[in-house]
Amino acid sequence: MKRVTTAGAAVLALCAALVVGSMPVAQAQLVATGLPQTGDQLSYVQRGGAVQVYRSGERLADVRVTSARHPEGRGRLVLTVKAHQTFAFRFGQFVWADATGDHDAVSPLRKVRIKGGSTESVSIRFDGVENGNVLWSPRRENPVGAWKVSGRRITGLSHLLSPSYVQRDAVVSVYKAGAPVARVTAQSAVHAEGRGALRLEVEALKKISLRPAAFVWVDEAGERHRAVNARKVTVAPKTTRTLTFGYPDVEAGEVVWSPRVGVVAGAWGVG
Repeated sequence: MKRVTTAGAAVLALCAALVVGSMPVAQAQLVATGLPQTGDQLSYVQRGGAVQVYRSGERLADVRVTSARHPEGRGRLVLTVKAHQTFAFRFGQFVWADATGDHDAVSPLRKVRIKGGSTESVSIRFDGVENGNVLWSPRRENPVGAWKVSGRRITGLSHLLSPSYVQRDAVVSVYKAGAPVARVTAQSAVHAEGRGALRLEVEALKKISLRPAAFVWVDEAGERHRAVNARKVTVAPKTTRTLTFGYPDVEAGEVVWSPRVGVVAGAWGVG
């Protein structure tokens, strides 16, 4: 039997039952592997007008929109970037959306790199724009920052964004509109005779729902296995619940939590 926790036989019994429920659990000894599918994947949390960027749970940079003007359709977006560590991005990650459509930056392939420990102002030009919204989308399907542009006024729109996630070791903090709404801790992941069980502790500050299918067990051969639990689980505000998801035909590898396409919220190694 391979294992990564001291939970032992009690968890393997749950593996046979393949249930989702609440029960006590021993302290885990999970090895956090960062975000294995994409290496050092970045996490983004927008608070007000600024987006905080994290890598492997450590603060990487703060990106703030300080001005956005568009006289006669010539748009100029100015960012103030404070780099705690060296940070780079391309102009093409920013899109200006208005009533006439989506507008890419004039120089979308231009890349800027800000040295760690420094703060720089970055100006991005757009053509043919008017009042609308500016979106920061490192991956187009998942905006990580949003701002409303009205004349010279800029307003953060973090409440319109999907939840964001920051992993620190075994714990993933979930944020909505920049405020923490839950903490999801991987307590154990064990497997024997092909059956696996993942145990999570969910501390809900606000109501949160989790889909078992979003937690994918990837073995060392690259085969992906979804939890057999089919029903969405909802945890009430200001409560803590322990959940167990069962998996068939698994072996050593990692468990990856992907709440939506293109997003890895957390990943944990399984020995």
